[in-house]
Amino acid sequence: MSHPFEEGKIYRNRIGEYVVEWIEGDRMQIRYTDGGTLLTDVSIQARIWENIQFEQQMAHVEERRRQAQEARTAARKRRSRTRQTHTAPKFDGFEAGDFDVEGRGIAWGGRRDLGRVLAYELTQRSRGVYDHWIVPYQAEVHVAHKDQYDTDNRDLNAAFFISAGEDGASYGLHVGKPGGKEKANWPWSRLVDALGEEEDLRDSLRSVMSEHGLQLVAYATDISHEQVGRLTVEEDSFIWQHEERDQELVREMTGKQVATYLQELAPGKRSDLYLGKLVPSKEATKAGSKIVDQIVAVCESLLPLYEAATKG
Repeated sequence: MSHPFEEGKIYRNRIGEYVVEWIEGDRMQIRYTDGGTLLTDVSIQARIWENIQFEQQMAHVEERRRQAQEARTAARKRRSRTRQTHTAPKFDGFEAGDFDVEGRGIAWGGRRDLGRVLAYELTQRSRGVYDHWIVPYQAEVHVAHKDQYDTDNRDLNAAFFISAGEDGASYGLHVGKPGGKEKANWPWSRLVDALGEEEDLRDSLRSVMSEHGLQLVAYATDISHEQVGRLTVEEDSFIWQHEERDQELVREMTGKQVATYLQELAPGKRSDLYLGKLVPSKEATKAGSKIVDQIVAVCESLLPLYEAATKG
């Protein structure tokens, strides 16, 4: 009968590699590389061998198809980014009037432009497509994945934020938690759970806060919505601070203790985390359009935390 085998050569079946020791008619003896032997039918082993060869050929074909598809996708992205470069949004910088709350009211002139710029830059630098939203009744703009921002329940969102107030320009990452029973699929829950479970994410939080001089400020609602804690970084530790009427409480925390603190923060109460920095108004105005580079650098470094809050 016709078969592919030769004595002394190496083949493979579903168990593993083997050497053909001898062939007599439709019977053959094989020895596996681990030392075991098997007396078997030539026709059975031939069919298994041919199936394995066919599967390998199909795997090679599929791999080439996948590589070709990835190459086409990458080429489309390059062409798209080249086209977008010519129409990239611009922000000329803050004006002094942007920080004059009495004069401008809630709105500040360039917030839509700045939101467009940040959404554009994050789209270029990360996965997914970002968009921007004006926060009603606040001098603030949010930027987030286009399909992961709930305009009907803004307290539920994780988003990059930029705001302008009397003290200056603030920007970074905001994560909100509505009141009521907490749900596992909320961005808040995902983020604090990830911080509790992933040491690398806690290290990333400490590193980015140290590198960019960020603060993590927590707000919660009891009678009113007010600050309940502020975290900064000193060397390898987090420093928690809380001001009460007649004293300031200060406590050193590890990354794990920070995660526990956030997990236990104000159960059932509306809460907000703002991880970011404040640039004084004169400094922000003087920076002109270069303020965009500062904002983008901070937000890009916060992407691991944003993605931890929005994955699911």
